[in-house]
Amino acid sequence: MKPKLTKYWFIIYVLTALLVLGGLLNLGVHYGPKLESWLMVKLVPEVWRSTVDDLIHRLFREELRAFLVTTGFGLGIVVIGMTLFPLKEKLSATYEEEHFPDLEKQPQPPLWKQGLEEVKLAVLYLLLQGMSLFLAVQGHASLATLGAALSLGYLVAAMALDHCSPFFQRRDRRIHGIIWILLRHAPVQALLIGLLCIGPVIILERQLPAGINPAIAIAILVFTEVLGMACATLLGCHLGAMLVRRRATLASSPPPLSWTLSYRTLVLTLTIWLSIFFGWWAHGAYSHYHFMQCKYRPLWKETEVKIRDTRVLVSLPVQIHNRSKGTIDPTELNVEVQGKGILDGGVTLKGPLIPAGAETKLFLNFEADLTKEALLDLPKFLESEYSAHLKLEPPLSKTVLFKIFPQ
Repeated sequence: MKPKLTKYWFIIYVLTALLVLGGLLNLGVHYGPKLESWLMVKLVPEVWRSTVDDLIHRLFREELRAFLVTTGFGLGIVVIGMTLFPLKEKLSATYEEEHFPDLEKQPQPPLWKQGLEEVKLAVLYLLLQGMSLFLAVQGHASLATLGAALSLGYLVAAMALDHCSPFFQRRDRRIHGIIWILLRHAPVQALLIGLLCIGPVIILERQLPAGINPAIAIAILVFTEVLGMACATLLGCHLGAMLVRRRATLASSPPPLSWTLSYRTLVLTLTIWLSIFFGWWAHGAYSHYHFMQCKYRPLWKETEVKIRDTRVLVSLPVQIHNRSKGTIDPTELNVEVQGKGILDGGVTLKGPLIPAGAETKLFLNFEADLTKEALLDLPKFLESEYSAHLKLEPPLSKTVLFKIFPQ
């Protein structure tokens, strides 16, 4: 009688995954702050660092927390899937051999093909999460909620697909074909596999005390996630075997041509769309990075303030030294001015292109309505403290607060 090896491969897979994923996350916890500080020093001038630091922490700790948490768990699945797919395949194959010996044996494709399919799944997951991120950062609560919900849905789907796929990949099925099989023949069962295996991690993440030691929190979450992934591999193999028993030709039948074309069209469309969007955002951030590298000297004595009825016209000249390596176009900077409820208006920048290393004068011109408070007490208005918001385009970027008027 042959010994039962599934439990041994299960333990090997869990321990290896714990070592890989836990090690990566601990590196992130211990060296992440150092990397962040190094990047801050290299990329952001000192005068801007507190503002950028505030932006990063608001963005990643509050507004997109739900999205980033689910994405983080999903990336863990992707990392384990691409690095430990031989162990996952061995665990699944051993379980099938011991529990479903009656299934027809077929020549298996090379293992590298399974690795290639893991890469395809990772790309698909990142594309879908990119679409969720696009929704989550538009500045609307409803879209942010939709983005977070879709992100969680993709996480559940990725868990189910990634761990059902070894059974079908041994029968030379590709990712889009496996998706077709699961959607057509076992959508509910696949959904349950994803929920049962990733649900406990999501619940635990929300229930852990806020003051818990990061290392302990990582250990709890990583162990739960890895254990769920190992169980999902067995459940996925079990589901695949049940489907093949019902219909012997299921795993050997290719998906319809219409489905293959639709899947490839979707992937291509998402790739082009997200490349354009994030390219646009990167260009906007790069343009504002140039602005942050400049040296500014407001010429307060040359400021002109004109009041016409209930409106105020302000023109503030600013001497700018372009210390970046690229030419700056002032029209790319969009500024809003707020005056503590006394003044509210938009700013236009007027001035020529500023070549690298050059120094020139720009004018910050804005026109705004005076409130009743300002009309009743003009000296208070003139002495008020003002703030400006640097808005990065496109909408993915968030508002950054910096002062352009002295105290």
